[in-house]
Amino acid sequence: MDLALLVNHTYSIELCSGEKRIWRYLGEGAGGKVWWSDCTTGTIFNEDSILYAWTVTDHLRIDLTQNKGPQNVD
Repeated sequence: MDLALLVNHTYSIELCSGEKRIWRYLGEGAGGKVWWSDCTTGTIFNEDSILYAWTVTDHLRIDLTQNKGPQNVD
């Protein structure tokens, strides 16, 4: 999927193992490193630290006000 990533937006990620994750895109930081936050674990990491293949599969909207969890963005 070819998306223009938006800072502080949430995306569905598929790892090479087939595992699905939900990550929030934090944007580019100092030195050009791209940062993410894993919405399940709260871990913040940069793309250089990821040791496996992954891909963005969808742009999600997280509705925290009604506890609905992730939903696809239309």
